[in-house]
Amino acid sequence: MSFISNLFSGGIGKVADGIGNILDKVVTTDKERMALDNEMRKAEQQFQLENRKLDLQEREAELADTKSARDTASAIQTSANATALSKNTGPYLALGTVALTFILFFAVLFLNKQLVASNTKDVVIYILGVLSAVVTQIFSFYFGSSQGSHDKQGMLNALNSRK
Repeated sequence: MSFISNLFSGGIGKVADGIGNILDKVVTTDKERMALDNEMRKAEQQFQLENRKLDLQEREAELADTKSARDTASAIQTSANATALSKNTGPYLALGTVALTFILFFAVLFLNKQLVASNTKDVVIYILGVLSAVVTQIFSFYFGSSQGSHDKQGMLNALNSRK
């Protein structure tokens, strides 16, 4: 009985005040909604700008890493003190990986139809995907990257000159 007496003596007032506070927070005027929408748009634009800056910084770090690897390979190739093994290990590994990839592609496509039809098909497809990615990285290392990367590097250089 005390619950019912508490409810009618003051509990309902507290519940009504709580509901009123919630409604005040939820129900707003058109002017308040427009202001909130403007604030949300500004926050979203700021978020997108920050994401673009982070993307450019990440791309800049990737390009610096590639440049460092190329500089290291170039220093080894031109060093008078480097052994024939150290000069040729990278190129031989790259050639071997490319050759292995093309041999595996040829074998899957033309030689062994049972390999593709069997339960190892998913594994073979996965290995071919990994090898294709490695070959792409090898080609971009030795022959430069794509036109898109060249354009991004131009944007990075323009942004760095503004700083």
